[in-house]
Amino acid sequence: MVKIRRFSISDLEKVMEIEKVSFPKPWPKSYFKKLYKKYPDDFIVVEISNKIIGYILGYKKSDGTGSIKTIAVDPNYRRKGVGKELVNFTLNKLKGKEIKEVFLHTRTKNRAAISFFQNLGFKILKTIKNYYPNGDDAYSMKLTLHFNSSLRSSI
Repeated sequence: MVKIRRFSISDLEKVMEIEKVSFPKPWPKSYFKKLYKKYPDDFIVVEISNKIIGYILGYKKSDGTGSIKTIAVDPNYRRKGVGKELVNFTLNKLKGKEIKEVFLHTRTKNRAAISFFQNLGFKILKTIKNYYPNGDDAYSMKLTLHFNSSLRSSI
C-alpha cells in the first residue's frame, strides 16, 4: 500500500540513499536537516510497505510563489507514477495555500526530469548558466496552477 506522509528525521538515511543514486552531486545530510527544520510540513516522503521509495520538498516562498526544491524516487520505483503522485500531492498542498505559480530548477542535461516536468505542465522559462556547483547549467521551469471555480447552486 502506498502512503504519503511528512518526513521524519528517522527517514534521513533512506532519503540519503535515494539522493545518492539520483543525483551526480548529492546534497549533504546537513542540507536535508536544514530543509526539514525550515519546512517541516512541506518535506514529504512516499512509502510502500513501510519502505521509503521517494521524497519531495515543495513550499511557499516569501514572494507568494511555490518552489519544488527537490524530488527523487528510488530507481526501482521510477516510471510507475510515484513521482507524479508526489508532485500532484505537493501541488494540491500549494493550491491550498492559494499559490498560483510554482517554480523549479533542473539540469539542462537531465532529459528525464525535463520531460517529466513538461508532461506535468511545467514550461522552461530560461537557462541559468553555471547554476550547479559543478558548473552545470539549469533550466528555470514554471507551472501556473489553475483553480476550479466552484459551482454555486441557487435555491
